Amino acid sequence: MKTIIRDCRALLPDGEGLRLEAADIVIEDGAITAVAAANAAAAGPGDKIIAGAERLAAPGMVNAHSHSLSIFQKGTSDRFGHVSLLWMNQADVFGRPDDELYAGAVLGALEMIASGVTSVIDHFPEQNCRTEMVAPVAHAYADVGLRAVVGMRIWDRTYDDLDLSQLEGIDDDILAAVGENDPFKPRPLDEIAAMCEETIAKWHGHGGLVSIFPAPSNPTRCTDELLVKAHDIAEKHDLGVHTHLQESRIQVDVSMKYNAKPIVAHMEDLGVLSRRWSLAHTVWVNDDEIALLAERQAVPVHNPESNAKLRVGTSPLPKMLAAGVPVALGADGSSTNDNQNLFDAMSMAVLIPRILGTDEAGWPGAPEAFAMATRNGAKAMLMDGRLGAIAPGQRADIVLYDLASPSLAPLNDPLQQLVFCERGESVRTVLIEGNVVYEDGTFAFGDAAEVARQANEMRQKQLGRNETLYRLAGQLAAAQGKAMT
Repeated sequence: MKTIIRDCRALLPDGEGLRLEAADIVIEDGAITAVAAANAAAAGPGDKIIAGAERLAAPGMVNAHSHSLSIFQKGTSDRFGHVSLLWMNQADVFGRPDDELYAGAVLGALEMIASGVTSVIDHFPEQNCRTEMVAPVAHAYADVGLRAVVGMRIWDRTYDDLDLSQLEGIDDDILAAVGENDPFKPRPLDEIAAMCEETIAKWHGHGGLVSIFPAPSNPTRCTDELLVKAHDIAEKHDLGVHTHLQESRIQVDVSMKYNAKPIVAHMEDLGVLSRRWSLAHTVWVNDDEIALLAERQAVPVHNPESNAKLRVGTSPLPKMLAAGVPVALGADGSSTNDNQNLFDAMSMAVLIPRILGTDEAGWPGAPEAFAMATRNGAKAMLMDGRLGAIAPGQRADIVLYDLASPSLAPLNDPLQQLVFCERGESVRTVLIEGNVVYEDGTFAFGDAAEVARQANEMRQKQLGRNETLYRLAGQLAAAQGKAMT
């Protein structure tokens, strides 16, 4: 049986851009098999017809950097710096049971789907990953029907960018207590490598939607041996590698301390820098590093909202795009951004360079923003050519928007209106792998209100845990005027 989206207005590939065209979209076995003229696709007995009149069909967006563990933390971190935020994250998430891991991933997935996101890269968890931790989130994404990469967060070196000894105002008893139960404690390389192989064997491909990537926390938090091992595992299984990279200024200093050069150049020297790597934030990169990223087609993931909220700086987006770097887009965790809505991220990505006064000729616009959220996000997931466009051969991840909604009526320029007007209120139907997972406010998964009720109950339990970490984070937040960011 086929699914046919009949007589929609579709954003179709047109060279490097998109064109708007009345069309029928034909879907079989989770893939787009044809894009025909409006009302021209033949339907057979039992075929599913989705009415596309007054609907704008667009490729689903890719949230190329998120943290499901922080979904419960929206509205908790205003005016935090980077250091205090990371410790608050640990206070919130350390020791979570499986039911909370599952519920957080479900809640985030529902939020994303309702705002037109059909794929996510989840850098998981906030601690060094273990195979048993992955099971709840893999089940959650498969149950909801969201396409997801679960990036196994790993490190085998200390978090030098969180060195508490350099901060003032922290009680000695707190430092001693944290030292005994440090959630940022590294693990041995051989143990990490075995965990990665076991997790890939158990969960890669789960439900036809879940992929498993090795995901170093940050290259400066990893030995060279671990970076090479992550790259080798990815090569062996044809996977990507996901990481944070130079989010804060101090991470540049840490790389100089260990490597006597910036981290991108060091990764090139190790022979690991490639298109397999997606690099969240990539704020503090210089021109030579940008040239390397372009040459190797590694994928920086721009997170404009969390960068601004944590005041770590902003990515040199115009320079990277001008150099041919395939920049993707992320929402980051809800503790640092408060939402998983890529419409906000798209608009901020193109507006911040204008606020900063960079050269007008280098300003990215709506087409670049939408490409970051779709086509380049597919590259971050290692699915370029299979995701991010409405075209034969692509997976059928499609969002239908209501052309009668205030954001899109009258329709002057669909890309500009998606980037600058829309915030998700026009989303009416979402298909992932050809399956309708959301329609007119209802999720195929089930009752979203019940998920929210459970989340509220779970949040109260979380606040009763990890007292020492909460005290530490509170003191860091109070002293952040003197703290590293």
